[in-house]
Amino acid sequence: MVRRNGEGRGKNRKNKQISWSDPQGSGEGATGLSPEIDQLYQQIQELWAKCDDVQFRWVQTAGRRGFIVWIYTLIGKELAQESILEPLTTLEKAETVADVQQALRSPSLRLVSSVEEINIAMGEGAAVLCLDGFTQAIVLDVMQFQGRSVERSTLEAVVRGPQEAFTESLEMNLGLIRRRLKSPRVKVEYMALGRVSKTMVALVYIQGIVKPGYVKECQERLNRIDVDSILDSGYVEELIDDAPLSPFPTIEYTERPDRLAAEALQGRVGIVVDGSPNALLIPALFVNFLQSPEDYFERYSMALAVRLLRHMYFWIALLLPATYVALLSYHQEMIPTTLLMTLTTSHEGVPFPAVVEALIMEVTFEALREAGIRLPKAVGQSVSIVGALVIGEAAVNAGIVSPAMVIIVALTGIASFTVPSYNIAITFRLLRFPMMIMAGLFGLYGIIISLLILWIHLVSLRSFGVPYMTPIAPLVWEDLKDTFSRPPWWYMKKRPKMYETVDPTRSADIPRPLPGTAEEDPL
Repeated sequence: MVRRNGEGRGKNRKNKQISWSDPQGSGEGATGLSPEIDQLYQQIQELWAKCDDVQFRWVQTAGRRGFIVWIYTLIGKELAQESILEPLTTLEKAETVADVQQALRSPSLRLVSSVEEINIAMGEGAAVLCLDGFTQAIVLDVMQFQGRSVERSTLEAVVRGPQEAFTESLEMNLGLIRRRLKSPRVKVEYMALGRVSKTMVALVYIQGIVKPGYVKECQERLNRIDVDSILDSGYVEELIDDAPLSPFPTIEYTERPDRLAAEALQGRVGIVVDGSPNALLIPALFVNFLQSPEDYFERYSMALAVRLLRHMYFWIALLLPATYVALLSYHQEMIPTTLLMTLTTSHEGVPFPAVVEALIMEVTFEALREAGIRLPKAVGQSVSIVGALVIGEAAVNAGIVSPAMVIIVALTGIASFTVPSYNIAITFRLLRFPMMIMAGLFGLYGIIISLLILWIHLVSLRSFGVPYMTPIAPLVWEDLKDTFSRPPWWYMKKRPKMYETVDPTRSADIPRPLPGTAEEDPL
């Protein structure tokens, strides 16, 4: 295990601690640095052979030979010239590494003592200065990141509130978090994952609030990861998940820096992965997936109504097609006579039973939704809307499905769009199909059996040691106030008990705001 500390400048990494291991013995230079500059040059050159974007530049400074090595496509050329090359031309004394450090202008300097660390530094966009006679090399952060700038959130869009979303740059993402949480209690711990990719992963948490066990468990699970590459946070999510075979996610992800900051203040841990615009949040509970950041930006009375509506439509998205199939197939006596006559009339001439009719429409609707996502944005929405209208109208006219079934499927699709978290919405989109099959086989009894199986599975899940259905099962009465409703801020003086925070107090004893009185105009 190698650990190193470094200091960053601007958007570059600051005070980072990186830990990584190479258990497979990949032969990437896990040895110390040779004081013979020619031998060191030969070793690095062999490791980076056939890498045309890696450049070596020999220098002569204060009577010492040396070279600078970097990956040309990652560095800022002008920054490298100002920070390294110009100071070396005027250096007069180089008896120790400290003498060279003092002459260099870049404030982002650190020392490394192995070829292994040099390789990682180069991959991060740093330039490495190696001089003859020294067993340490100087790493200078001259990276110039090429990527998209901060844009609006798309997966978690809100009308009111911050609009910024994470990007693929780890440094930029951490900067967005630091803008919102400026306290030194906000800790950031780095580690590198992936034997080939050496992807930087950062743990973000607030010391004194988060339960230390969560941080330790995260570190242990991340250190157990032994794969070739980590290209997105989805890799990490699957490798540290509590129940990878369950359809329900036990790790939440977000693309909003304000969401991560708010959840860290609740006592949760964030995992930010370099190259991914989505950060992970742990532990994740079932109720978290039904909450939107906008719930806390609007007035509590409006947020309360929207949250209740969201919970109602969440169950409609899961149970409406199955309930329709069960009532129409087995329990016609539960439908009012007038409505039953209307449904029966609309279903005349349809050659399929209700369950087959529902499955056909649901599969078609899911195909249209997937096509709208994968197609270019300019035509994706048009294809999904026009396809739904044309196919639905044609299917009704051809007598393949009934008009009532088209309405049921359309209402179900609209209800599923009210779920703010995409990953839990996918889960319930898939669960609708076994629900409909059970309803077609056993009627309402099949739905009840399916719900019992579903509930048993949910209460058996855990996310980093926390029961998945908390605060419903087990019941935590104090936390229910921010589950189905959204109380006003002056009422939420304590942090959620379910996260077992070190400091449970969120705010001081602030009295409820009262209407003010107009003061008499002194003039």
